[in-house]
Amino acid sequence: MVRIRSQRSSRTGMSLTAMLQSSRTDAPDGNRRILRAAGPELGDCYSTGVYLHELVATEGLGLRFALRPGRPVPVSWVHSTDMADPSAYLGGGELILTIGLWRQAEGDAERFVEALHRAGAAALGYGVEAPGADVPADVLDACRSIGLPLVRVPHEVPFIEVARAFHAAANAERHDLRRLVRQHEALAAAVASGGMPELVRVLAAQLAGDVWVVDGPEVVWASPAAPPGAAAATWRRGHQAAAFPVQAALADSTAVTVMRVDMPVDEVTPARCFLGYARPVAAMTAAERRVLDNALPHLRGELVRLRERRGHAASRRRERLALAESGRPAGPPLAGPAPAVLVFAYPAVPGPVADSLLDAVPPAARDGGAAEVAVIPDVRESVVILRPGAAVGDQTVACLLRRVEDQLDREVHAGWTLARDGESDLPRAVTAARHAARLAATGAGRERVARYERLGTHEVLLALDEEIVGGFQDLVLGPLVEYDSRHGSQLVETLMEFLDRNCAYQASAEALGIHVNTLRYRLLTIEQVTGRDLRRMADKVDFYLALRSRRAPEDPAGG
Repeated sequence: MVRIRSQRSSRTGMSLTAMLQSSRTDAPDGNRRILRAAGPELGDCYSTGVYLHELVATEGLGLRFALRPGRPVPVSWVHSTDMADPSAYLGGGELILTIGLWRQAEGDAERFVEALHRAGAAALGYGVEAPGADVPADVLDACRSIGLPLVRVPHEVPFIEVARAFHAAANAERHDLRRLVRQHEALAAAVASGGMPELVRVLAAQLAGDVWVVDGPEVVWASPAAPPGAAAATWRRGHQAAAFPVQAALADSTAVTVMRVDMPVDEVTPARCFLGYARPVAAMTAAERRVLDNALPHLRGELVRLRERRGHAASRRRERLALAESGRPAGPPLAGPAPAVLVFAYPAVPGPVADSLLDAVPPAARDGGAAEVAVIPDVRESVVILRPGAAVGDQTVACLLRRVEDQLDREVHAGWTLARDGESDLPRAVTAARHAARLAATGAGRERVARYERLGTHEVLLALDEEIVGGFQDLVLGPLVEYDSRHGSQLVETLMEFLDRNCAYQASAEALGIHVNTLRYRLLTIEQVTGRDLRRMADKVDFYLALRSRRAPEDPAGG
């Protein structure tokens, strides 16, 4: 015999019959009124970074698996319903919470679970009817037969607490992304202001622990200090390891983490640079790993520069060998005000590229000593420094870009800036030009040549690592894209038009060819689906950046 709980639930504090009656509507979000009755947070929880096992393990909820999934299951939403068939109102990936009011007859459990499976729900959370009670056998059997994960929700735990836990986890993912962007900005600023010493100091502050960099069997820089014997242990373990991060043991048995800093490799000097961190690999948190991964490209750039300055860098030797083989002099030392720094980004080019880049420089400029090439030659990007013999502008850079493409037989993108204070300003200028080149290469800029000084703040953010930008885009727009795909709606297009027209209702409605009231309904749906508020500047900025990153490859003009 199928038993159901009484018609009043401590989970919501109101009549569940009344709640079900209030949800009977043809509107797509009708069944969400149950969530709204329980609390405002329930309908506003979305993230692609929350997994079912993490939610079940939340301290204080007392959740446990009745049927455990065989793999990590991402949760897109927490949603409560007791409709017999809620599939028409689900978008996929939801954790469905229920107390089983739909269990009126034999076979109802199979039909309900089948409906959830058909809609792509992530799991079912069943609120048991009494302390110590188990999930009903027919529900357990139905979930087992179809492979749907099943979570037991204790009688004393309101569904709103589960939703709040999900909301907190989703917000934590968003905060992690913002923190990562801030950390990236701090590292870039450190490179510009103080080079390697400041970069290592900022990295140590972000990790709240000792870090050190070895380039050879000695410490290049450390902050606050490297433990005794750390350099030798890091160097030795780094050369033994095939995969990173790896753990090294110091003389006193202290365990530290070793990571490889990827460097340009040439035929003469292999890449041998490592980063040490005074913490065992097993004890590292995901946040610490992200900080270290974020710092590696900055460390690489500074180490290349240091190698060049010492005259034994692999990239420097590669350049000198190429110049010697071609019979061309390297040119006089860099001097004079405001040299132009250009970074060319291109698909992988086999073999040395310094000679090809030198050939791309117009003979008049080269013979007059007006260009110094390949400060940082690599298989995917190289730096050209034009000494100020004549005014350098976009046309000069565009002309050089075409010549580089002809020499490399690759599509090339360029970013450039001026080193205003001469050689002392080169580290900042190289970093700035590299950001501009990466932006041009992503298609997010307006041209294939980008000058750093003309980039907007949002464009600089779009030049961040593709994985970071992609994760941010999925976090913000993922629910809208999924909703549009399932319902044939135009929420992404509506949001784009609304923001592009400075949030003007009438102008946006006219551009979309819809009534203003229809526009208002769509905007309300956008807020419900994403859990964001279009009245808040922070949420509008997030939407704008995500939209720009999404359409950049298809619309270089940026709309």
